[in-house]
Amino acid sequence: MNQEQLFSFYEKLYFQELERREKLSARLNVPLAILVAVVGFLSFMLNNAPIGILGWPSFLFWAFFVSASCATAVGAWFFKASWFGHTDKLLPTANETEAYRSQLIALYKDFDEKEQLVEDALKQYLYDYYKQFSSENTVNNDARAYHLYQATYAITVAVLLAFSAFIPYFFVKQEGLKNGNQTTAAAPPATTEKREGQRPEVSLPATSPKPEQTTKQVK
Repeated sequence: MNQEQLFSFYEKLYFQELERREKLSARLNVPLAILVAVVGFLSFMLNNAPIGILGWPSFLFWAFFVSASCATAVGAWFFKASWFGHTDKLLPTANETEAYRSQLIALYKDFDEKEQLVEDALKQYLYDYYKQFSSENTVNNDARAYHLYQATYAITVAVLLAFSAFIPYFFVKQEGLKNGNQTTAAAPPATTEKREGQRPEVSLPATSPKPEQTTKQVK
């Protein structure tokens, strides 16, 4: 493989890695939505779970709940590692490349084969960028793909554990409602009967204003 073929290969590899980066970024939308849903589901169960109830449903609930929370945290960490922390390399702008070409023209203006020298130097300039940037972008995309796989795996485990926690949560919730109803039924009702030795309460009638006194007219 000569340098012309390598130049074509590195150029193709560079643009392929840029396209791969966009595909990996698009694939992050689904894990993000599932991660938000799992966090909301766990928050709902935590806010509504009765506290102080013993038994195997409560034990299983908290065991699955803590496991699901840990798996969610791990998935969030891998998701963050896949989304952030990677700096991709891009080619110089057209203005920068044209400025470098002007420098080459000024450098080789006194040579007989100045046009060929400028063309070779400019091609080497692009060749080095394609080779270096395609390599760095490949490393970044490999890291993105690995962290995305780990995030998807951890979030999937979190979903399974969260739904497993909901089964004992249902029994714990029912037990809490049952205990609440028993407490309400055991409370003594309010009574208004007169106790022995207690004076009955006498309600005074409301005082009405005295009628105006009429005076007879003396004839």
